[in-house]
Amino acid sequence: MSTFDPDEIAKLGWRQGAFLGPLLGAEARKRAPCGIKVGESDWLIVTSHDCDIVNLSLEKEPVVELLRAPLADRKVPDKQQAWGRNPRTLQLEVKLEARVVVLCCRVRERWYLPRELLAKEAPASMLSDKTRRLLAEWLAKRYIRAAFPTRFDSRWRSKLKQWTELLEQHSRWVQGVYLRLKPLEELDSAQSYRCHLIVAVAAKMRKDPGWAARREALDREVSRFWNQFEPGIILDGVDVLRTDEVTLADIELYQRFDADWVSFADDSPSTPIAADMRL
Repeated sequence: MSTFDPDEIAKLGWRQGAFLGPLLGAEARKRAPCGIKVGESDWLIVTSHDCDIVNLSLEKEPVVELLRAPLADRKVPDKQQAWGRNPRTLQLEVKLEARVVVLCCRVRERWYLPRELLAKEAPASMLSDKTRRLLAEWLAKRYIRAAFPTRFDSRWRSKLKQWTELLEQHSRWVQGVYLRLKPLEELDSAQSYRCHLIVAVAAKMRKDPGWAARREALDREVSRFWNQFEPGIILDGVDVLRTDEVTLADIELYQRFDADWVSFADDSPSTPIAADMRL
């Protein structure tokens, strides 16, 4: 009967965002599904939650999840695959073995490793807290990201670049965007969708002397962007609110409009956790 010591796993420093070392990497490659080709130079990241990794019961949590992260042949991440923009591929810039590299993660390239094996070797390296959070949110959004009618998307998506550029200009301020759409069904071309947006800004920005002007600019620019789609999409308004002004009740009828990557792309915090609590 094999012994299992969760304290040993904790002492070795295992947590979400840890990279497997050579011993565990070899064990993981043996267990990779036949559809996933894993090379010896590929990095493997533990993506399970911290609490699951050190859980006292092996029966409750027998495995940890791994994500293949091969080296990308580029010096900086592809902008379209960075910061969680792409729901299927994520490129991460990380420091490994005293050098900065770009890793390319694909959401389907995941499998499991028996959790007790973590006691055999310490992590080879660790993602930074912000990168770890980005990775976790990117994986989670495969299941919880907002879904809108195809005919609504078709009425504005040709201007997606314009929308992302607008948000990037305000990236130090914007912490999340939420959209309420009526109706949430496919409409014919003669019918209009109606929408209202909440643009959430970090609470700490209330102390910034430029807050009032920025608030007006965001309201004006976001309104101008969405008003161009009339009559197919009618904008009912934009509220630019600090996160300390937004409650769960306020966003109950809204869907997160997936602008999280804007915050991750600079040094501002990630999207408010309150947004996840309602999902």
